[in-house]
Amino acid sequence: MGLLLLIGVHFSNFAQASFTISGSVPDAIAGKTLYLEREDIEAKSLSIVAEVASASNGDVLISVDAEPGIYSLVLPDGARIALAIAQGQSLTLTPDPSAPDHIRISGSPDTERFRAYESFRKDSLARLVYPPRAALNEATARGADPETLAILSKQEVDGYAAHRRELNDFSLDHVGESIALYMTSLRWDPDYRLEELAALVNRFQSIHPGIQIAESMTQRIDSFQRTAIGAAGAPLAGKNLDGSELTLESFRGKITLVDFWASWCVPCRVENRLYGTLLEAYADEEFAIFAVNLDDSRVAWATASKRDKVAWPQISDSLGWKSSMAAAYNVSALPMSFLLDAEGRIIARNLRGEALEAKLEALFK
Repeated sequence: MGLLLLIGVHFSNFAQASFTISGSVPDAIAGKTLYLEREDIEAKSLSIVAEVASASNGDVLISVDAEPGIYSLVLPDGARIALAIAQGQSLTLTPDPSAPDHIRISGSPDTERFRAYESFRKDSLARLVYPPRAALNEATARGADPETLAILSKQEVDGYAAHRRELNDFSLDHVGESIALYMTSLRWDPDYRLEELAALVNRFQSIHPGIQIAESMTQRIDSFQRTAIGAAGAPLAGKNLDGSELTLESFRGKITLVDFWASWCVPCRVENRLYGTLLEAYADEEFAIFAVNLDDSRVAWATASKRDKVAWPQISDSLGWKSSMAAAYNVSALPMSFLLDAEGRIIARNLRGEALEAKLEALFK
């Protein structure tokens, strides 16, 4: 068995390695180099932990001393095989024309749960999100009337909310304390079964003590609780399109809608049309809108703002999903908004359309 192990790999004590990957790859990639990368959700980064050239007959052996977590086996053609690997697991590669990328992987129940979750997630999107999204996009393209767009936008938002609740259910009911839980946490809905998710993370930490992903999920639960109803809204500060500095703090004393949006988010764009009307309706009240744009292009932000006639204060750091402002409010999907009271405490989340109008009417009656 001819091997070349280069990065983050230990040859000397195979039995003490954190986990191993062995077996063989299809003839088409035999003798070529494969990489094993670790994924860090928080840092949104990938790091190579192992590099191996398979033998001419396709045999592969990777012995890695690294923490449990989410990994990808990167094939020579750039294809990626996602893996959720626990301590001490021995994964086996077997050529199989019917398997994804023609490689079957066994020996990791955590990876199997991860794949089951991904399959369910895609099915849920296809059932709940894509149909209303397609209808909204089609209506937008043909210039449908505002009322129609508002109805279709609500259907997409409601569908996505139902989708995220389904993912919470699947995480709790089928993923459990497996390593795959870390990847599912990226899409958790903090408004649904949060106490159960927190308990699950505690169990995960007791089963997998001292590892990075356990700490990351604990911090995620803590951050969810910091954006719960009644919590103080996190500080926000940045530059407007004209370069002027704006802060959320300056809106204390007003009921303030903190709205996260982006040019590519069609429901966000539909909602922008309502915001102008709301500001006119409550011009004599202590009400304000403070928007945070999550485009990674200043041009896209400026163009969408002009088309939507965004006249209310807004800021952006043009970092897209890497924005620290999105992280401060656990924004992992759009649209997302928070209604803050005069003292800066969160009194409602994700009110849109008629629900937002009703809430404001109640507050200012």
